[in-house]
Order: sequence, then structure tokens, then C-alpha cells
Amino acid sequence: MKSYIVIIGDIEHSKQLPADERKEVQKNLESVFYKLNRASGHIISPYTITLGDEFQTVYDSAVDIFQHIWTVMATIHPVYVRISIGVGEITTEIKQKNALGMDGPAFHKAREQLLQMKQNKLLLSVSAEDERFSRLVNNSFRILDVNLRSWKKNRFTILQKLYEGKEVKQIAKEIGLSEVAVYKNINAGTLDAVRGLCDSISDMLEEML
Repeated sequence: MKSYIVIIGDIEHSKQLPADERKEVQKNLESVFYKLNRASGHIISPYTITLGDEFQTVYDSAVDIFQHIWTVMATIHPVYVRISIGVGEITTEIKQKNALGMDGPAFHKAREQLLQMKQNKLLLSVSAEDERFSRLVNNSFRILDVNLRSWKKNRFTILQKLYEGKEVKQIAKEIGLSEVAVYKNINAGTLDAVRGLCDSISDMLEEML
């Protein structure tokens, strides 16, 4: 059977947020999910909020996943979100209206990995059949995680816009920074290396599908 990519996300410390802030985060998630679901042909079961602080989706390609991950993270910052990526088969019918009522190894992997992420306080993780690949990627994510938690919203937004193919001049204009400040963010956050890492992971995930 064909393999798919399942993403399960979980808002970190959501129950500790003030009620109005939690409501605002959920509203922002609904807005960004609406845009992502309309923009990508590789989302075959749409981003769906399953609980107040959790969501999931299914992709048939790894091409867009990291652009979308950074978009979600930029949207709700300074609140953080855990993203668990599971790769495997889906044994039920794929739901095209919402990402509910589906099952299979891809969901099991993503769910099990999310539980471990909560215990280890990680933001990104992958679970695939190839255990060596999963270990390599997750060790890389553990290193990246330290940097992500020090980033301000602008850095996430800059990374998101770089993935959208925008030039520094345009990014600076859109977020109200100088071009020098944008370059400083790119260098301080080693955003070129982050993109290179994520692009390589995407390529390897694509080969598994």
C-alpha cells in the first residue's frame, strides 16, 4: 500500500494559557489552516482541529510540509506548537472534508511520537519505518529545538517567507524591518542551514512515499 505523511500538532502548555489568549490562538490556527488547505494540492485530508489544542492533517507529498510548519509556528508565536510527523500506510478511507475518523500505521507513529515529545519537551519529530533515518532526523531536531526556543516571531516569519521564495528586500518591507535586520536574523538563526536540513529531510521523506 502507498505511504502517506500524517502530521499531528499539539499546542504547548495550552491549558495554562489565559482563556482569551487560548481563544485567540485557536482563531489564528483556524485562519492559517484555511489558507494552507486552499493553497496546497498535496494536502489530501485538510488541517483539522481535533481538540481545543490539537490538530492533524494528511499529505501525499513532503514538498510543502516544512513551509507549512514554519507558517503555523510563525502564526501563533510566542506560543509554541509540537509537530509530530508520521510516515506510513493509512488503512481506512482518506477523508477529504476533515482529518477525522482515519487510522493506520502513519497515525499510530505520529501519535506515539507526540507522546514522547511531550515527555521530552520537543517541538519537532519524525517517525518512519526506517529507524536509522528517524534517529538521525530526531537528533538533528533536538539540536534545532534549542535554537527555535530562542527565536522571536520575526525570525520564524523570515524563514516562512524565505520558503515562499521572497527576496530579502521584499521580506524587510512586509514585516517592517531593515534589510540589515533581516540579514542579521538569517545569519544569527543560521536559516540557510535550517532550510538545507529541512529540504534534505523532505527529499528523504519523499522517497519513502
